[in-house]
Amino acid sequence: MNITVRAALAWLGLFVLAFVNGAIRELGMKTALGIGEPLAHQLSSLTGIALWTAFVLLVWSKLRINSFKKAILVGAGWFVATVLVETFVINRNLSWNEVLQTYNVAAGEFWGLVLIWIGLMPVVIYRVKKS
Repeated sequence: MNITVRAALAWLGLFVLAFVNGAIRELGMKTALGIGEPLAHQLSSLTGIALWTAFVLLVWSKLRINSFKKAILVGAGWFVATVLVETFVINRNLSWNEVLQTYNVAAGEFWGLVLIWIGLMPVVIYRVKKS
């Protein structure tokens, strides 16, 4: 199995964990703990980053990312796939202005930072594991 297939399968795992993270936000943070918006979404960004990072560390040896170039390519692929799915599948009922607002860090939206981490995660983990 080549790196593209392994990276795509890992991204599918990240995708599944995104729904787990959403359930944690809706059922755990909002319903059980009574945390409102936008704080629940902000905290959810952090729990998502933690879940995705733990997952990638768990499957790292299976990914077989053995070069900086491969780490960059995998991260870029994950970034693009996530943006495309978020923009055209999950947020399809939102206007372009509403979609762009989800990236507005100045307004307290952390999703843009999450996307940056998704893209950088393979590079950072590669560097840390290599050192």
